[in-house]
Amino acid sequence: MIACRPVVVLAATFLLAVGAAQAQRTPQSPELIEQAWRRWIGKSDKRSGALVVLRGGRLVREATVGAVGPGASVPLASLSKAITGVCVARLIERGQLAFDMPLSKALARTLARLGRPADPRLLAVTVRELLVHRAGFEGGQDEVNAPLGDYLRDHTARRTAFDTQLKWLLRERLTYPPGTRYAYSNAAYLVLGAIIEEASGRDYEGYCRESVLLPLGARRAELDPNWRILSSYGGWRMPLADYGRFYQAYAPDNPAIGPAERAWMMSPEGKQTGGGTHYGLGTFVRPAQGGDGRFWHWGAWTYALRGAADGPLRASYSTYAVRLGPLDVNVVMYVQPALGKGPTRGEIGRALADAARSVTDWR
Repeated sequence: MIACRPVVVLAATFLLAVGAAQAQRTPQSPELIEQAWRRWIGKSDKRSGALVVLRGGRLVREATVGAVGPGASVPLASLSKAITGVCVARLIERGQLAFDMPLSKALARTLARLGRPADPRLLAVTVRELLVHRAGFEGGQDEVNAPLGDYLRDHTARRTAFDTQLKWLLRERLTYPPGTRYAYSNAAYLVLGAIIEEASGRDYEGYCRESVLLPLGARRAELDPNWRILSSYGGWRMPLADYGRFYQAYAPDNPAIGPAERAWMMSPEGKQTGGGTHYGLGTFVRPAQGGDGRFWHWGAWTYALRGAADGPLRASYSTYAVRLGPLDVNVVMYVQPALGKGPTRGEIGRALADAARSVTDWR
């Protein structure tokens, strides 16, 4: 019996090796990405959510949990900034704006109507500095959202209210000298929304829908009727698959972004945020070979106000979009309530990317 044991061990080893080889040959589908997401959901306190996976702009996987149904329109929070960034790029390509255009010119008619800023340095802030969050706003104590509670007690959140929110900014002094420091803020992208309206002669929502979103296949995109006030920095909603189609704008040679504007976006010069990452047209960028890269952004909106003019206002959700350029894969996620305790952003971001890299059959 002792002499037979090595034979048994060898046989078992052989069977394990055969099984492993067969597993390696078994095509791995986008279901792997859904499984990674569901494992993360299972460890978290998220009651509802949705996930979509697109490859080459084509939907290859969709999953939902809880109250969110397949294809439902969901709010996007700061994923809206990418839409604003690409709309600005479109206006630059058409010669209606320029990266180095100062606010004194880009918002000339608006400033004539609202008055000059308390801090004259704001007049010299450029479109470029707004796009990359280097306009001098504080960021952490956001100049836009701080007065929002008092305003919504007497006014609706269902209007964009660009002029009102711009007045909040114009009465404040900049925290940093423009161009000197990265400080992520909603304020910068609020100003860009107003610039889009002035440069295009259109309302922000209508211009971005017609010039960018509809051509990319985001047919159900709209500003959230209950939160239009968040507009260009956090107000869009649509099915996640529509956002995944929009995110294809960042693919090399996609005509949604012109060649010169794309070259600017991909260059890290003056845009660095640390760790080999920079901020471009409303999204974080880590360039890769071949003119593509990894693009991503997080969004979140948590708000509760009982005595609002519209009635009780409540929101708590997080969103995430990532483009894995070398794979030509876009993944978009929505969960509620918003991320708090439990699995971190980094954990789910890595899990989704690792799962996507393991897929061998994208049919």
